[in-house]
Amino acid sequence: MNEQYTVEQHAVLIGLAGKYLEKYQGEYGIDLFVNSIVRYGNQRGRRMRGRAIRDGRPLNYETFLAYGELKLNIQPGDYSVKSESPVYINCCHRCMWDEGWRKYQLSKYGEWYCKYIDISLVQGFSSDMVMLVKSMRGLGDECCTFVNVGYEQTPESKQRIADLKQELNGKYSRDFLYHLGHFLNAVRTICSPVLQEKYEQLENDMKQEFGAIYGKDIAESVWESSTQDFEELL
Repeated sequence: MNEQYTVEQHAVLIGLAGKYLEKYQGEYGIDLFVNSIVRYGNQRGRRMRGRAIRDGRPLNYETFLAYGELKLNIQPGDYSVKSESPVYINCCHRCMWDEGWRKYQLSKYGEWYCKYIDISLVQGFSSDMVMLVKSMRGLGDECCTFVNVGYEQTPESKQRIADLKQELNGKYSRDFLYHLGHFLNAVRTICSPVLQEKYEQLENDMKQEFGAIYGKDIAESVWESSTQDFEELL
C-alpha cells in the first residue's frame, strides 16, 4: 500500500468536488455531486460483487464485510458493536473522513457523502441488500450508526468473516491513490457531459486547491490515476 496517499486527501478531494460544483452550479451542482457519490459507491460495490462471483462466494453480508477495498489504520475505540441480534448494528466513533472535512471546512459536503456512500456501495454489491446510516458524526451525533438490514451476526458468522479475511490477506485492498483517482473519475463521468466546457474550469479549480494543500506532485498523481478503468476487477 502506498502510504503517501491518505484518508484525509480522499476526504478533501470529495469536499472540494462538492464545493466547486455548488460554486458553479448552485443547487443543481449538489445534485450532480450526489450522483457522483452514488456512481463511486456503486462501482466499488460492483467490483466487490464481480470478485466474489469470480471466487465462487455467495453474495451476502459475510462476503461483503470481507471483500471491502479500503484498508484503514483502525485504533481501539474507533468502532463498537451496538447490536448483533436481531440485526447487526455497528457504530463508528472516530471517522477519519470527518476529521479531514472539519480541518478544511468542508463538512457540509461530507454530510452528502456519508448519506449516500454506504447504501450505494451495498446496492452495487447486491440489490437484495440494504445498509442504513441512522446517525452521523458530521451532523453532531455521537457516532455514525450503520444498520445492516437483514443480517444477524453470530459467533459462527463472525468467525467465517475473520477466516475469509485471513484467506484473502488484503488481496483486494486498494490504496488511497486508487480511491482518489476513482472518485475524481466518477465526478468527471457524471458532470463533464452535462456541464461541458464549464466542467474543465471546475476541475481545474479543484486541482489547484488540492495541489495547494498537498503539493503539485500529489495532485498530478491523483489526476493521472483518474484515467484508468474503474470497472476492471483487478
